[in-house]
Amino acid sequence: MGSDIAEPIARWMAKRRVALVVSILKGTTSVAETARQHGLTVAEVEDWWEKFFLGAENALRTRV
Repeated sequence: MGSDIAEPIARWMAKRRVALVVSILKGTTSVAETARQHGLTVAEVEDWWEKFFLGAENALRTRV
């Protein structure tokens, strides 16, 4: 009936990647657990994490 492994996602759109990173930030899950559940590598998830924070930093830069 219930499986720990989620259905494979054919394409990881930006909104899904953001939701995944936010769930890690909230402490709902860990990088390793997320990678395992979705058939990703830890390196892939960490890459999304880094890009997420670079984007946030760029968005918060003061523009003069």
